[in-house]
Parts: sequence; C-alpha cells; structure tokens
Amino acid sequence: MVKTVLDILPLLVAALLIASAIWEFMSWRLKFSNWAHGVGTSLGAVKNKGDVGPRLAYEYTIDGTAYEAQSGYMKDSLPAKGEDIKIYYDPKNPSDSEWYHGSLHRYLMFGSASIGAFILWLSL
Repeated sequence: MVKTVLDILPLLVAALLIASAIWEFMSWRLKFSNWAHGVGTSLGAVKNKGDVGPRLAYEYTIDGTAYEAQSGYMKDSLPAKGEDIKIYYDPKNPSDSEWYHGSLHRYLMFGSASIGAFILWLSL
C-alpha cells in the first residue's frame, strides 16, 4: 500500500503543478483581458501576517473615465511614484483592475509547469 502511494505521489504532484499553472494562466487572462496605461500615485506599507510590505496606489483611465485602485500586498519591487505602468482590467467592470508585474507572473507559471513536466518525465 505504501509503495503504491509513493509510486503515484510524483504523478499527482506533477499533475497538480501543471494544472495550477494552466488554471492561473486561463483564469487570470480571461478576467483581465484588456490593459491600459496607468500611473503609480503613491507607495505605502501594509502589514500582512506580521510582515510589512509595499503596496502601490495607481490611477488609470478607460474610455474617458478615471479610476483609482491599489495593488495587493507585494514582496517584489514596485515601480517608482509617477512611473508609467501597465494596468490590466476587466472589460465588463473596468474598476476591477490589477497592476501586473508581467515577468514575475510569467516566470511563476512557466516554472510551475516546467517543474511539473520534469517530475512527470522522471516518473515515467
């Protein structure tokens, strides 16, 4: 029984990593399918689970309507105040937006899928 579980475990981990990368890509891209230029207006700190990290407030305009929003808690570097940034938004609800550090997001998805594929390859 234990040997069977240990034989299947790598396959389950690989499938989970690959599926999570695909899910993240599809769900994020389907919701936030449009983007606009925005401007970082201020940087602030937010406490999250005892750790203080940066948060970015930003402004962007869609079809002549101005919107303001804040990024989630970020551990990565943030753009400078006043810097032009890429804002992804939901075309059905333009006030629903997210500042997106594209390269980090892509690396995490690609890394997860690659590790999953490597584990799958080793398991077969």
